[in-house]
Amino acid sequence: YVADKVVSLQKPFFNCCAGRFSVVEAAIKAGVPPQNVFASDIGLFSSIIGYLADPSKKLDDLGIRILDPALEPRGIADELEFAAHVMLILKLNQMKQTNLRGLYLREELLASWDRSRDTMRQQLETLVQNIAGIHYEIADIWDVVSRVSQEDVTFYASVPHYARGYTKMFAAPNLKWNE
Repeated sequence: YVADKVVSLQKPFFNCCAGRFSVVEAAIKAGVPPQNVFASDIGLFSSIIGYLADPSKKLDDLGIRILDPALEPRGIADELEFAAHVMLILKLNQMKQTNLRGLYLREELLASWDRSRDTMRQQLETLVQNIAGIHYEIADIWDVVSRVSQEDVTFYASVPHYARGYTKMFAAPNLKWNE
């Protein structure tokens, strides 16, 4: 419904808190030209996707540094594989270490890292191909709202809707980047 509505309005489409870019992907599949899509977010996860999909951006500009030697990438063939590697680290960081289930999930991910990275790379490649050509910026929703509120645009925000959403998303003690 949202994607069809965005298409029918025929205006530049701004999606703040882009998250996994599912709304952006749906809007483009429904007919919004990628060059009319302006996505933003403040997290590393979304910024990786946005930088890969925006032709004016380079992933290297995010300045991602892995601080844990045990998680240093090995055998990385290209930037999509590096991006998948970093996303797996973000996933690992979100897994609880305070209960047995969380510890087992972390152990399982670490044991299947190469296979998981390949899967993540394939999913990322498909998404990036589907949204290639969009505009992306690292920006807080309120900065974007104040900038475009007087313009004739379509605006959609995909804000986190679970307890401690931002706290969980931004817990990355083993990563640094140019936020």
